[in-house]
Amino acid sequence: MNDDPLSAVFKLGEKDKMTELLHGGHVFMNSLSYFAKLENDSPRSDPDEGVGYYHQADGATFQMQNDEQWTTIGAVRGGIRFRNNGLTPLNIYCLHSKKQSQYGSPFKLDQLRLGDSYVLFLDVDEFIRRLRMAITKAGHELRYGLVNYVDRQAYSGPMGTFSKFSEHADQSEFRIVATPGTNSPISIRIGDLSDIAVMGSTSERLLLDPKQPPHAMMEPVSL
Repeated sequence: MNDDPLSAVFKLGEKDKMTELLHGGHVFMNSLSYFAKLENDSPRSDPDEGVGYYHQADGATFQMQNDEQWTTIGAVRGGIRFRNNGLTPLNIYCLHSKKQSQYGSPFKLDQLRLGDSYVLFLDVDEFIRRLRMAITKAGHELRYGLVNYVDRQAYSGPMGTFSKFSEHADQSEFRIVATPGTNSPISIRIGDLSDIAVMGSTSERLLLDPKQPPHAMMEPVSL
């Protein structure tokens, strides 16, 4: 059971791209290998995309036998990454999420440096339903979920499509994956989304609040 459920999902990008998403339903899914090869100064770059397993080896020593004695000749720095070639062709769609624990805390999305505009999905389930239909028609399967963030200095174990290192935790990513991947972009249009989404500027100061209980409402509402 998730102790901190999802409360909101945003797509961040440049204004022209977000306009295409809102009014044309344009979903552009790059491959994992694309993000692994981006220049490091890009906030979307992650050279660890496609890692299937990470072994924590920091501090392990190499020794050489000399007669009856062993002499340390070096030490491992950091962990060892094992790439999974089956992951890198997968196509992903990266979104930013907020959790219920963040209710009442003002925030600005421009701090993520992922674009000047956002699209907020007011009905995430419906967005995923429409996208799943289009993805299936194109011959792929759709998977989605929150990314789990692990500490590079302490973690050993499986990585995969829905795990990243904690230096990226501020992205709070909700990820959609198309399988099998193409190792090249997938471009899909699912139609106007203005009935289930709104658009704004990432420079805006935003606040999420929980639904008010009925007794706190000033006037009746129809459900």
